[in-house]
Amino acid sequence: MILNMFEANIIKWYPFKEDKAILQIGINESITKELKKICKKIDVISKPEEIGNNTKYYYVLIYGCENYENIIEKAKKVLDEEGSLLLVGNNDLGINNWSKYSGIDELENHTKKINTIFKIKEELENNFLEETNTFYVFPNYKLPEIIINKNLKIEKSYLEKYCPTIEENDIKIFDESKVLKNIVSNNPEMMEFFANSYFIEASKKQIETNIKLVSYNNCRNSEYRLITIISDDIVKKIPAEPEAQKQIDNMKNIINDIKQYSIDILDYEKDGLIYSKLIKNAKTLDQILGENYNNLDYVVKILNDIKEKLLNCEVYEENNLHIMKKAFWDMVPKNCFYIDNKYIFFDQEWETENLPVEFIIYRSITNSYDLVRKINVDELLEKLGILQYKKDFEKIDAELRKPIINEDLYQEIYCKEIKAIDNLINDKRIAEEVIKQVQEDNNKKQEYIIALETDNLKKQEYIKALEEKNEQYEKKLERKRFFGKE
Repeated sequence: MILNMFEANIIKWYPFKEDKAILQIGINESITKELKKICKKIDVISKPEEIGNNTKYYYVLIYGCENYENIIEKAKKVLDEEGSLLLVGNNDLGINNWSKYSGIDELENHTKKINTIFKIKEELENNFLEETNTFYVFPNYKLPEIIINKNLKIEKSYLEKYCPTIEENDIKIFDESKVLKNIVSNNPEMMEFFANSYFIEASKKQIETNIKLVSYNNCRNSEYRLITIISDDIVKKIPAEPEAQKQIDNMKNIINDIKQYSIDILDYEKDGLIYSKLIKNAKTLDQILGENYNNLDYVVKILNDIKEKLLNCEVYEENNLHIMKKAFWDMVPKNCFYIDNKYIFFDQEWETENLPVEFIIYRSITNSYDLVRKINVDELLEKLGILQYKKDFEKIDAELRKPIINEDLYQEIYCKEIKAIDNLINDKRIAEEVIKQVQEDNNKKQEYIIALETDNLKKQEYIKALEEKNEQYEKKLERKRFFGKE
């Protein structure tokens, strides 16, 4: 399966200490291969019964187990006093199971023991491994794209890229992404109940971690695939694949180019990686625009402010457009804070020569997801004087994305044929109406056939009466000839 390449994402972000002994319980070649990059001393077993008693491990990873009863007790015996037990698996009460018929069938099986984050933590406490860090994994631990620390104040924006994993032709009961955002907005502590998968770190001693969120961009081609790690004070970008180091180097150059134009930017380079200062308790500009969707004049003002900043870069005019020689086309509201009337940008990955400033304003709208869901986009484009360029800008956007996005991965992750329950109900209603119409048409045809048959019968009777009358006439005529009375 094409998505198997992402299974190691579940551990790529974790700050393993180098050259510490690791025991992996649960077979997975991708996980083992990734662990071998960190440590030469790694043992792999398929089940806990194979755990020995003579070796101590700094890390014990239990991967994909469905029943933790007694396993934690056995694993604890080989865990170093300073080490960590790492547990990775699915939460059977995850929202993905509630959102599809196949998941509901599993949940209705009351004889089956279900695996939940609550039960795992209870098992850890029973074994005096009470120091834990819990991370929620979406869409699941086999295809991690978002990993969220329980202690992070979760916002809807963190789930914007969440794409549920539902098997081809499975029946979807509701849009779990929308429901999950609603849960986060109203009762975020319920994430522990509804998270699809988990990564739990447990130890005999207090664990220190400042990692709050991990994000992948799995749909990109490998040379552009990065890991974003948000900690207490900084955001760090590292390559998800070795070839993606080139993208990190590109970002370093872009940051230097942006700074030449006195544009405020949080990104900086250090030791070959990209960092950003973390601004806490501040909304990104796209969130602000979304909140002001009913005040398009305000939205226009903000976008025109961004345009003015871009016009201060090296720009020339062509065909009534302002062409940037070095165009920072991801300088859009979702990558910008608006604080004390200052625009502060971050996460600037892309630079292309000779693109219109007006195109970047177009992208500023289309990438402000909360805004575009609530407004007539063409009306806003008209107010900004760029509606006539919409189709041209769509083409430019598609061309820019083409080398970055892996189309096969995109189709596999985002474009499955999913049967939604409301569509099925609608399809059934339409089918019933069609059947009813066919039946009505058939009844009319039957009535018409009966009418034809009745008419035909009358005609046959009329013909028969004519024939009888003609026969009588012929006999009468014959008698006249016989008696010479013709």
